[in-house]
Amino acid sequence: MTTAPRRPLPVNPGLTGAMTAVLAMALLAGCGGADGASPSPAPAPASAAAAVPSNDATVTATPAEPGATDAPADHNAADVAFAGRIIPHHLQAVDLATLAQSRAGDPWVRDMASRILSARDTDIRTLKGWLDMWGAEPLPRDHKMPGMQTRAEIDALAKLSGPAFDKRFTTLMIKHDGGAIAIAGVEQKKGAFDGGKALATAISTALSAEVKELKEYLAKLK
Repeated sequence: MTTAPRRPLPVNPGLTGAMTAVLAMALLAGCGGADGASPSPAPAPASAAAAVPSNDATVTATPAEPGATDAPADHNAADVAFAGRIIPHHLQAVDLATLAQSRAGDPWVRDMASRILSARDTDIRTLKGWLDMWGAEPLPRDHKMPGMQTRAEIDALAKLSGPAFDKRFTTLMIKHDGGAIAIAGVEQKKGAFDGGKALATAISTALSAEVKELKEYLAKLK
């Protein structure tokens, strides 16, 4: 019987080199060995998965129920916590950047907002794929985390426009990015999943550069 030729997977031209490497490691982690072995069994359902802790300094696993299957060895509770937190954290950055596209007065701020939207969307898609693979869900959008703004702060920002918006947006994004860097730092120290640790490093590096750029811009406004 003739076997149809394999078609190469499509490549997203928008992915950066760092992100491509992260996705490659994630794909390798989910595939069988070179000897053609079948992929690893699907992870345990969310009820047996590790709990997502609410404290950045502590990552603990939920005790397994009697007879429950052990969690896959390629990830741990810290990995689940990282993905579960960064998704809603990034989604708030998307909210802030979306406001900037219509309310910012400086073209530089609108350009920064466009870059934020593109980068965060890529991360969110990757992290959501991992949570789906692990049978877990992200934290709620309003979960309190480092760097997150309150509903009142976002509503107040939405009422601004022009230079007043630019200054407030830049100030809030510096704080927001700092929170994401802190969350990524926990994954770098406590995570077990190679893809998660690599993405945490990429996020920390990218957002540190973003904070530097935002601070330089803010200094010019004073």
